[in-house]
Amino acid sequence: MLKEQGITIDKYRREYGKGIAKCFSEVYGDGYPVKSVYNPDMLQEEFNKGNFYPVVALNERDEVIGVMAVYRSSPVYDKIYEAGAGIVLPAYRGKNIATMLFKYLSEKLPGEVELEEIFGESVCNHTKIQKMVVQNGYLETGIEIDLMPFEAYTKEASSQGRVSTTILFLCLKDKAQDVFFPEVYTKELEFLYLNSKRKRTLNPSKADIPSGSVTKGNHNFFEFARVNRLTITTIGEDIGSFIDSVEKGLLAKGVYVSQVFLRLDCPWIGMAIDVLRKKGYFLGGTLPRWFDADGIFMQKIYGKPNWEGINLYSSRAKEILCFIRADWERTQH
Repeated sequence: MLKEQGITIDKYRREYGKGIAKCFSEVYGDGYPVKSVYNPDMLQEEFNKGNFYPVVALNERDEVIGVMAVYRSSPVYDKIYEAGAGIVLPAYRGKNIATMLFKYLSEKLPGEVELEEIFGESVCNHTKIQKMVVQNGYLETGIEIDLMPFEAYTKEASSQGRVSTTILFLCLKDKAQDVFFPEVYTKELEFLYLNSKRKRTLNPSKADIPSGSVTKGNHNFFEFARVNRLTITTIGEDIGSFIDSVEKGLLAKGVYVSQVFLRLDCPWIGMAIDVLRKKGYFLGGTLPRWFDADGIFMQKIYGKPNWEGINLYSSRAKEILCFIRADWERTQH
């Protein structure tokens, strides 16, 4: 528990369930996509399963006035959590409550529940959230170009086009591992692992894809954002046709961003990256512990990226954007 200026920040307790539901109802109506936040019994069940760990802000009357949470996000590894679901009631905004919630979530919550990695996606239409996240010890590992549609920000009039996000990770429990890097990204991956405080052995990817091997993975299309995300768990000899089969029909759905997540512990990752680059994909960044092993993500934009709308807080993020944009220019045919 943390107290400051009449505000208390506390970990989730069953008795806070109704207050959490009231908060989301007041801010989002019934439109928030995670429906368990509206139902205290469902919320308790998700908490018991380790899927959703909220942190709350309370006023002097012990009423819930703000919420932030970590929740399971990777489809492969269950010890990595995403930070999000953050809201503060309108009457209490401007009181630094979001910063207090995030600080508790990053510093105190990991000692109370089992977390190994926390990541966040910070919007780039302004730098306020990026600054808060970096100042809490998170490190930028990539930028998701044009991830969010501009329609999501029309109410606050904070963007003139699609909005990119920086992706940042906080390492709570490291796992030493070998990483194979595509030689085309030697300098980029060396930079991304710089100051990461992770035990990694970096090896150039020179192996051929085994003959007869089969690609395995799954994808999700997020209709509102017009984003398709493909997670590849096994890179096989048919990687090119596998990508083609996933992409088939996406244009009819109105796709604007296509992302591909791959394992970096695969000795033949380089050949897969070459296939993707020939199809117009360019580097996005690294995904520490995404598969328990580290991952890399590639991205493809069906249009001209909104480079001008990207605002970055740190010099590290600005350097990452420079080599992402350079790779985009090299891969467009």
